[in-house]
Amino acid sequence: MPNNFAYYLKYRPQALSELIGQETVKQNLLSGFKNNKLSHAYLFVGPRGTGKTSTARILAKMVNCEDQDKAPCNKCSTCISITDGSNLDLIEIDAASNRGIEDIRSLREKIKLAPSSAKKKVYIIDEVHMLTTEAFNALLKTLEEPPAHVIFILATTELGKIPQTILSRVQRLDFKLATPEELLEILTKIVKKEKIDIDEEALKILIKKADGSFRDGVKLLDQISAIGGKITAKSIDENFKSSQFENILNFIQNLKNKNADAGLLDIGKYMENGGDIKELTLSLMDVLRSLILIKNGVGEQLVKHRLTEDKYRKLLRIAENFTNQELILDLNILQGSLEKLKFTSIPSLPLELAVVEICSFTSAVILESDERRTIGSRDSIATPTAPLQNDKIETTDEQIQPQSSIIKDPPSISHPLSSNSDSPDILKIKEKWTFVLETIRPFNFSLEALLRSINVRECTDTSVIMEVPYSFHQRILEAPKNKDLLESILSDILGRSIRISTILGNHPSKVEDIANVELAADDEIIRAAAEIFNSDVN
Repeated sequence: MPNNFAYYLKYRPQALSELIGQETVKQNLLSGFKNNKLSHAYLFVGPRGTGKTSTARILAKMVNCEDQDKAPCNKCSTCISITDGSNLDLIEIDAASNRGIEDIRSLREKIKLAPSSAKKKVYIIDEVHMLTTEAFNALLKTLEEPPAHVIFILATTELGKIPQTILSRVQRLDFKLATPEELLEILTKIVKKEKIDIDEEALKILIKKADGSFRDGVKLLDQISAIGGKITAKSIDENFKSSQFENILNFIQNLKNKNADAGLLDIGKYMENGGDIKELTLSLMDVLRSLILIKNGVGEQLVKHRLTEDKYRKLLRIAENFTNQELILDLNILQGSLEKLKFTSIPSLPLELAVVEICSFTSAVILESDERRTIGSRDSIATPTAPLQNDKIETTDEQIQPQSSIIKDPPSISHPLSSNSDSPDILKIKEKWTFVLETIRPFNFSLEALLRSINVRECTDTSVIMEVPYSFHQRILEAPKNKDLLESILSDILGRSIRISTILGNHPSKVEDIANVELAADDEIIRAAAEIFNSDVN
């Protein structure tokens, strides 16, 4: 590896023997390889930076190495081509950016082809939990009857989002966060090879800041070594005044305060320091997800064990300032920016637009949350609505009336999931509504929450008409991916092909405590984003 490569690339493990920690994973793979009992599909589960992708590449070299007695030998042409990323039979797919059914259908067509030069084609699907329901179903068919020349390695940080049907067809291997001793071992190795002058106390601080991530620990060492001279605890404090976790919390606080200019400056500083936009977006989403889990009473079980006590207490304090609706909206917008990364020539643009979009939703989100809190008959998430930050202004009902709809002058909204005349089909949908919400929840927080306040107005042989209170809801429901997902589920329930359409209903008037009412559909920044990415915002 050239000397000018980043440390995390230069010192990436190239054989199982070089993989520090993860003893259970190493033993499992080594035993399967020696006994010729490797699985056709693996699921690597664990936090980011624990070696999942590195291990997947090592496994790809093991099964394709030209010297099977020493596999991986890291000397043959196959091993070398996998190491440098030029091997055509190792296909790495980022599911966060290639999550649709068409992407998986394309994969299914390509796997039929025999390997170009290696013994087996190895597909590594990173962030696999990001796949849509339809994409998972398409992948399932491939996992059920895989070609003999293919091995799948799925990697995820979110086991709970993987369908049980997928879990039953893969061999699961769990990756753990590094212990301080393991981090010390790998960092000491790099320090000696790079002849870095660093004192023991400074090294301990780096280990603490790495939070159990091998990758983060090596990156931090790389960054601090670039300043030259002796590295001390003082020099680390001067260069890393706040940890990545604290930077993310500060970023999220800027989003909460609707401070778009500060959020954009955060992105600019991150890029100037050589940061990766995808990693920043995933870090933001991970913390926002933790806040949702905390707000809904499962933080102790699902969040606390992954963090230090100090970090968990910080999240508890921040969670008090958010509503569920705000967190759901922010996550949905960030997910959209992640998917658009592969289409843009300016890496930071999708996240920058997402920041502006999140900060422009102040009134729409508060209005929706306030309405749900007020109308007790609605099945909503029971979370107090945060007080408005802006000065109170008096508005009229006309000012808060939605400005666009697909069908004009609809009747007023009645109880959620009810109709003026409940047909057998509507009754069937009502009976299955919990199933609909649970199916959608892992893949789209915003859509699942929205569906708690809609009204099924009419059901025909080919369509279901849904009534929503705001054009904000309407835009989300009419987005192609959301529409396709819901249509697929309703078609299964009713046993025939169903299309959905929406109408806009009258929402309850509430004029007090509403400030700066300006629905996001009319925001010029959102319109600009739609033009750039061809998204269906309106």
